[in-house]
Amino acid sequence: MHNPTAERRYSSIIEPLQERRFREAERAAMDEIGRSPLVPQPWVLLGEALLHQGFGRAAKRAFDRAWLLDPQATWVARVDGLLKRAPDGPARPDVERLLECRRPTVTIGIIARDEERTIARCLASVQGAADAVVLVDCGSKDRTAEIAASYPDVTIVPAEWQDDFAALRNAGLAHMKTDWVLWVDADEALHPDDRPAVREVAGLYDELEIPPILHVWQINSIAGATQHEFAQTRMFPLRFGLRYHGRVHEQVGPEGGLYDGHSYRKPVRIRLLHDGYEPDVVKRKDKIKRNLRLLERMVAEQPDDPGWWLFYARESWADGREEQALHALRQAEEKAAGEPRFGRLPDVHTMRAKLHASRNELDEAERAAAKALAVDDTFPDAKFWMAAIKLRQAHRLQREAEALLRESKEAMASYRGVVSPDAEIARWKADLSLADIARSVGKFADAAYMYERLAELNPDVAHIRKPLARTKEQLAKLDAWRASRRHGAGEAP
Repeated sequence: MHNPTAERRYSSIIEPLQERRFREAERAAMDEIGRSPLVPQPWVLLGEALLHQGFGRAAKRAFDRAWLLDPQATWVARVDGLLKRAPDGPARPDVERLLECRRPTVTIGIIARDEERTIARCLASVQGAADAVVLVDCGSKDRTAEIAASYPDVTIVPAEWQDDFAALRNAGLAHMKTDWVLWVDADEALHPDDRPAVREVAGLYDELEIPPILHVWQINSIAGATQHEFAQTRMFPLRFGLRYHGRVHEQVGPEGGLYDGHSYRKPVRIRLLHDGYEPDVVKRKDKIKRNLRLLERMVAEQPDDPGWWLFYARESWADGREEQALHALRQAEEKAAGEPRFGRLPDVHTMRAKLHASRNELDEAERAAAKALAVDDTFPDAKFWMAAIKLRQAHRLQREAEALLRESKEAMASYRGVVSPDAEIARWKADLSLADIARSVGKFADAAYMYERLAELNPDVAHIRKPLARTKEQLAKLDAWRASRRHGAGEAP
């Protein structure tokens, strides 16, 4: 763990761990969990303390709870490898008691229209995960309703499509009688390992005094690639009267409006496997055009909502309407100034940075990325795009420098000004700088040739020898690495 704030907060656990006083660390972790059961870090530290004492099974349970609370954790693969080699160890009833939570009732909510391709997969995936399933069918003309009716726990609610996804979800909410709801789209499937997690998550957050609105982990399959998203708000208790807002890209909030009142928003490890963004599906359903049409109505009906402008910008850019997207992003930024509870301003600025970068407008891109970091200097996307932009600026400056160096040599032949020029520029300085640039961008062979040529022509210039020697060393290391790779692959040397 490399977070100084966390290290200070959990020093009573970390220090004994570092000094191999594992039983003491275990007790301190359990005490911290008793005070803050929804914070993942003490669960991780408890798992570590148990693992070191040979309680592999109990450690796995602690790590699983931590991952449930923090699905974006980066330690999972490393810890999984350790757990596979660890002995199960004796049972730990005290750890099991610590893990206990309520098990509220949960309804799976689904909206569907002409989804016979995926609806059986979706419904099969949620069997046993919840207490009821409510499927809102808005005029399917295929076998969607027939397939859904073959599942005994599914209640089908007919609804009319009125250009409003939120209205469909809210119609479904009116038919739910459980404590919680988890919404799963018809083209999604619940990850089989996460079926037990549905009720567990509901129980963990059920006693909060403010509405918990939980984000699922959507795993998107797109043209052979996998994309992970944690922004989908799909799970919440019904007792607070929450509802959906927005004709498309609908969001959960109080009945009075998205930004009324307080809520507790967190991602949880409930994985939904989604193929609805596959290019052929998007094209067949004409999703981008549909979304743009609905978003145009949304920004007209609620022009002060920065979130709708953000979504309008995203869809506009996906449709190739760059100027429209930039206008929408400016509107989102402007409207966000009047809505302090809007939490996606870093997303607005970062999207604008990406858009400007795609148009090679690097100065504007840098300003947008700087704005994102000013709002949240921990946002990884903003850091990445600022770095990418600066790298491209560096490449641009490199090309400008190369051109000026060549011009400085050429100007020597025609310059006749009053100020005497440095004759060494034409003889070796400009070419040495060009070789330095080649080496700095990894063109070691080119740089070595340029240095060697300069050294032959200017044996009296000591400045050339050192970079030439360094470049040869780098080339030798690269050759050795390539040779090791060939040998590792079974190729002849």
